[in-house]
Amino acid sequence: MNPSIADIMNLSDDNPVKIALLNAGIGNAYDDYCSRVESAILEGIFHFENNKPHFKDFGEDALTVVLVFGLSMKGFTADHDNYRNGHCDLVVKEGLYEWHGEAKLDTGPGYVMEGFRQLCDRYSPGGPTSNRGGLIIYTKKRDKLKILKVWAARIVKDYEVVVTLLDLCSNTLTAKTVHKHAASGLDYKVRHLPISFYHKPTDKSAKNRKT
Repeated sequence: MNPSIADIMNLSDDNPVKIALLNAGIGNAYDDYCSRVESAILEGIFHFENNKPHFKDFGEDALTVVLVFGLSMKGFTADHDNYRNGHCDLVVKEGLYEWHGEAKLDTGPGYVMEGFRQLCDRYSPGGPTSNRGGLIIYTKKRDKLKILKVWAARIVKDYEVVVTLLDLCSNTLTAKTVHKHAASGLDYKVRHLPISFYHKPTDKSAKNRKT
């Protein structure tokens, strides 16, 4: 029996068939739209991490502007520092659909936690067409998987509302959490998206070049 579109949409986010359908714009529900946004952001992460030396001196805002540019080139309406009950780092919009993102440099768990609070408690209204978003973490520390696991455990433990870890994907090195949005009462889903700029090559030619 041939799978239905619903069957394909229930596949993992890194499934190539699902990615192809989302990129083709098949399905117009809010969740499908957000999945396309997050798939495009994953492509941006791939670009950043393949070109680390070129971005090593960029600040939080500059990195987010590059990410916005990439989303715009993919056909999304995206902007940086739009007003949404405050200045939200990343807003991706189509009609009433909105995906909100907050970006933080990894200067410590407390600062990153503030980003999670800003995203969930201030910027996003958490309504039927705005109940998904992402926390983007720019880190220069080693071991991205460890960073992700520690961070996921931190928000589950410390956030005032019960947070459930839905998924920690070893293929994309991202995590998903859900909790009840304080304003709307709906489930609010957050994709946690670390971007690694750790780059300390140990081969002789790299060391000589640095010298």
